[in-house]
Amino acid sequence: MLTKLTLSMDQATIAKMRRISKRHRTSISAMVANYVATLPEETPQSREIPPITKRILEMGAKIPSVPKDWDYRDELADAMAERYGVK
Repeated sequence: MLTKLTLSMDQATIAKMRRISKRHRTSISAMVANYVATLPEETPQSREIPPITKRILEMGAKIPSVPKDWDYRDELADAMAERYGVK
């Protein structure tokens, strides 16, 4: 059973779809249905994470979080003072 679906898009896209469907001798509905049929059901989040990415995530989980009041400028000033004797 076919069900009607209404799509909203800009006029340029509609015109392009009409030209393409005419050249391919098919309907816009068939083009959209064929395109959707090629898409995987799974989401990128549900895909298996590569082993190296898993390892990096595990390593990152062990790193302590930075305190909320930490300011890199203080660290930089301390390092500059230590190296050059200036504050």
